[in-house]
Amino acid sequence: MKKISLFLAFILILSLFVSGQNVSAAVTPTTEAPSTEIVTTEVPTTEAVTTESATTEAPTSEIPSTEAPTTEMATTESVSTEAPTLEIPATEAATTEIPVQVTSATTEKEVTILHTNDIHGRLDAEPGRVIGMAKVKTVKEQEQPTLMLDSGDAFQGLPLSNFSKGEDMAKAMNAVGYDAMTVGNHEFDFGFEQAMHYKDLLNFPIISSNIYKDGKAVYAPSTIVEKAGIKFGIIGVTTPETATKTHPNNIVGVTFLDPLASVTAEMEKLKGQVDSFIILSHLGIDTATKEIWRSSYLADQLAANKSFQNDSIVLLDGHSHSVIEHGMVNGNTLLAQTGTALANIGKVTYTLDGSVKEAKMIKEADTANLVGDAEINAIVNDAKTKFNTLTSEVVFHNPVTLQGEREYVRTMETNLGNAIADAMEKYAQTGFAKRGDFAVTNGGGIRASIEGNKDVTMGDIIKVLPFGNRISQIQVSGQNVQAMFEHALSAPVVEKNGKTGLDANGGFLQVSESVRVHFDLTKPAGERVYGIEIYDPALKQFVPLDMNKIYNVTTNDFTAAGGDGYTMLGGAREEGPSLDVVFANYLKTADMTKYETTEPIRIMPGDAASYVPPVVSTEEPATTEEPATTEEPATTEEPATTEEPATTEEPATTEEPATTEEPATSEEPATTEEPATTEEPATSEEPVTEETPAKEVQLPAAVMNTSSQSSPAATHTKADISKEKGLPSTGEHSGAPIAAGGLLLAGAYMVYRNRKAA
Repeated sequence: MKKISLFLAFILILSLFVSGQNVSAAVTPTTEAPSTEIVTTEVPTTEAVTTESATTEAPTSEIPSTEAPTTEMATTESVSTEAPTLEIPATEAATTEIPVQVTSATTEKEVTILHTNDIHGRLDAEPGRVIGMAKVKTVKEQEQPTLMLDSGDAFQGLPLSNFSKGEDMAKAMNAVGYDAMTVGNHEFDFGFEQAMHYKDLLNFPIISSNIYKDGKAVYAPSTIVEKAGIKFGIIGVTTPETATKTHPNNIVGVTFLDPLASVTAEMEKLKGQVDSFIILSHLGIDTATKEIWRSSYLADQLAANKSFQNDSIVLLDGHSHSVIEHGMVNGNTLLAQTGTALANIGKVTYTLDGSVKEAKMIKEADTANLVGDAEINAIVNDAKTKFNTLTSEVVFHNPVTLQGEREYVRTMETNLGNAIADAMEKYAQTGFAKRGDFAVTNGGGIRASIEGNKDVTMGDIIKVLPFGNRISQIQVSGQNVQAMFEHALSAPVVEKNGKTGLDANGGFLQVSESVRVHFDLTKPAGERVYGIEIYDPALKQFVPLDMNKIYNVTTNDFTAAGGDGYTMLGGAREEGPSLDVVFANYLKTADMTKYETTEPIRIMPGDAASYVPPVVSTEEPATTEEPATTEEPATTEEPATTEEPATTEEPATTEEPATTEEPATSEEPATTEEPATTEEPATSEEPVTEETPAKEVQLPAAVMNTSSQSSPAATHTKADISKEKGLPSTGEHSGAPIAAGGLLLAGAYMVYRNRKAA
């Protein structure tokens, strides 16, 4: 009996010891769980969107990223195989059409198309500049084309069209009698719902094959139009650059599939049912646009596609505002574009057998003596009446005369130029994917002054900024910033009223308060700028221009695209509302007393020899890190180190993994995590900077409580540091082995007792 008792006791001790080891092993992975769960919170980062624009993953997630045009990650292969399966349009009537028997008489028949693109709200004619919608109808009646088509960006542009969110333009286009149009990026400028509303407003199809929201096509991809006994398969396609060329809020959940894959898939569906393919592409030919998103690339790929080698293909393009006066022909394809702002109407003539392919422009000068259509003139006049009523509303009371006359804004800094640039800079703090560093706008775009001591209406503001230019942001190297200001100050030096200054130049830049430019008029053009200073919000001071840094420069779309000779600019850009809206919103709350001075304080003439660059304080970086330094005294490490020997208090420590960190969090009063989370740029940079381990441990302590406010980088740091410090030897991980040890001793005691009893 005694032997049995001893044997049972031994078995009990052994099982308890083994179970203790298993408990320890089972507990250990729980230290990893929080880190893996936190890491999954990184999925919503905007970088994922760059691949969405051109991959089949796009319809499954949101689009607010602005990085699509700047990355080269997208491939046509991944899209071309899957994009067709994602198309769920209800407008597939084309597939039910009976195949057309194309006769030789049909193939020889001549087709004429009139086409427009990037009208941008030009309802009314402007002599020498704009044809106007009433004359478009007159030209159509004269030419009697087979088709009348548009390639997008029709509704937004001038304030006259903007105030009705493009609805007056829709009425005018209906009156002209268009057969179809595609969707441009600026069709979303008045919000997604308004972009959908155009489908109801227009009495002709608005189409696009590559726009999806939440995995579903939001426009019909194509339409079949039969004219003169010919069936035309008309397919629309929209630039994926829309992701950054309208406000992100307008396209939440919207994705843009690969253009080539989308168009090719739709052509395959229509093949055998139509006599000719017409692609309405809002893609453009800008070299700054990713190659696979350009209409020229699309045309070349379609021309090389053997499936369509016997088909006649016409691409009518928009977006880049390019005048392709005589078209671009490649085999069986013809690509044409008219420019912008109704300066031209395009005319394409071709035969289905390809024996004739011709493109030309009907220019504004050609329409000078034409009389506009009466019905459309009535629509335009009604729009003007409503617009004048709307713009008579007071925006703010202006206490300061703001100088905007030509001889001033094109030659020197003015307070009106300062106010406009400040409005742009303020918008850029939150309106783009990245905060703007400073803003500039060309003086030639400012066309009137604003009187002081009077109520200012929206109409007054539109007189100042009448062109409907849009606020834009581009990335510019420090070297090109220098070149930009050299160009701005390159006009000839003249003497007026006994004073020496620059001659009038529309490219003279008015600048925001975050930049200072010093120049010397005695130097030759191209060598006048001797000092450029940019305000650094982290250091809270102006610092010299860094030639190697990339700056986020806010400007208008005209200058951003290289207008006024700014060839050093260009490239991918984000866009926002029209400048008149940005400026009006700013004036409603601005402190106008800052604009009472007329002295140059931003663009300053001087003497290079006497210039003293700003001294960058070496103390400032430490002050910007104050929230971090207050979190990382050596004492924050000490509680962690004192906990390790404190294994004698295991019953408490095994249940208090959170409290073991509380000494650290208790030393994080208010200033610890909140400044870090409110100043996200600082926290996002922490993994790069050489921080002390104590600080990095503390940051995730708040992450565990409020992970949605923490930096994903910080959560990685927490997991890594936990492993480095040998966390499995303390806390709940050491509790199970110690408990097993205690049971082992208890078992030994039982054996001893039995033996003694024996």
